[in-house]
Amino acid sequence: MAVSILMVRGLVQRVEEAGVARANFLAAAGFDAERLGQSDGRISCEEYGALQELALDLTGDEALGLHMAEAATATTYNLLAHLVAHATTLREAIESLLRFHRLLMDTPLWQLLEQDRIATLLYEVPPGSARCRRFNAELTLAGFFRMVRHFDREARPRSVAFEHAAPSYRAEYRRIFEGLETFEEPCTGIVLDRELLDCVQLHKDVEFHAALRAQAERRISQLARNTTYAERVREYLLERATPDRRDMNAAARALGLSARSLRRRLRQEGSSYSTIAEQVLATLAKRLLSDEERSIEATAYTMGFADPSAFYRAFKRWTGTTPKAYRSRRDWGALER
Repeated sequence: MAVSILMVRGLVQRVEEAGVARANFLAAAGFDAERLGQSDGRISCEEYGALQELALDLTGDEALGLHMAEAATATTYNLLAHLVAHATTLREAIESLLRFHRLLMDTPLWQLLEQDRIATLLYEVPPGSARCRRFNAELTLAGFFRMVRHFDREARPRSVAFEHAAPSYRAEYRRIFEGLETFEEPCTGIVLDRELLDCVQLHKDVEFHAALRAQAERRISQLARNTTYAERVREYLLERATPDRRDMNAAARALGLSARSLRRRLRQEGSSYSTIAEQVLATLAKRLLSDEERSIEATAYTMGFADPSAFYRAFKRWTGTTPKAYRSRRDWGALER
């Protein structure tokens, strides 16, 4: 997974605000300052994680993720932030996040679940060190919390859940989330009353939001023209739920390449077909498991596993958790009613 250079700019800005000179931070990271000016630039999740670790070390602020979210403005995340800020309803704002996620990162990590009177905005914390996972969870959920309040200043989510244990600076969570935070939960996300999704904000501007969407569509098209081969393979596989999703020859033909050429180009990008295929299999499995009417055994068979136990092992390898634990995310949202 790759993230937009906008994420790096936001991190650099917060590090500067914490008293660390930009030049010193970038020099310590071995990061070329010119890359910050590449508006459509991307860096790997691993490189971004290394920057996060360094930022935490240099600032001495373990709650940096929370504070970065607090300090963020519409200019921090540019077009996507404006799409959210000028949406008519919270639902439209979340739909914009989902539709245009590539403006910030290649892989969508957000999911909106609606069940009866409850809505749950889930965040799939990307892999990384424990500090980076906590940083990303704090940054994202504090941003979600601000987004909810943007549409209704009096809104009070039912809970703000984190998978990690309570940190030593728990008081900062209490200050920001007003005591709604819980820890060591089965997933990371915010649970709120479903009716809040359709609350119309005071400063709506339908025409301006439509213009922003048009600009976002153009930007996404431009990014698509610069799409890496890893991203093209991922998109090809995600569009298919057939056994050939693990057939590199079929993917290469679809992209107009030989298998040998595709393998070489993926290697140049620091990726491999097998790695991408496993990521896609995990995504497809999660989609199927989100259907509560489908049993885990049926999901295993749909995924092409003759033995459900083999699916359990594969899913654990792909995601670090079991199908049953992943499905509990929906149960968790329902228990909040």
